[in-house]
Amino acid sequence: MGLKVGVVGATGAVGRKMLETLAERGVKVDSLRCFASERTAGQLIDWKGQQITIELLSPEVMKEPFDYLLFSAGGSVSEKYAAIAQEAGNTVID
Repeated sequence: MGLKVGVVGATGAVGRKMLETLAERGVKVDSLRCFASERTAGQLIDWKGQQITIELLSPEVMKEPFDYLLFSAGGSVSEKYAAIAQEAGNTVID
């Protein structure tokens, strides 16, 4: 069974490396969502032959259920949004 994974800061260098590593390691991801700021929200990135739309990071999406949320968006973003995700019962890796 695959995982539901979110990557916060997906358009940055570390976020892109996280996505690359998930693909290279063959992690079974059923649902991948990528989040970033208003500056890059709406952009498309390629992941394993799929076009993924970058979504705007918000408190509401951090309350949705994920198996894992991978954070690489800077300390202040992590401080705010990782806490919301954890309170919702999500596993956060920052």
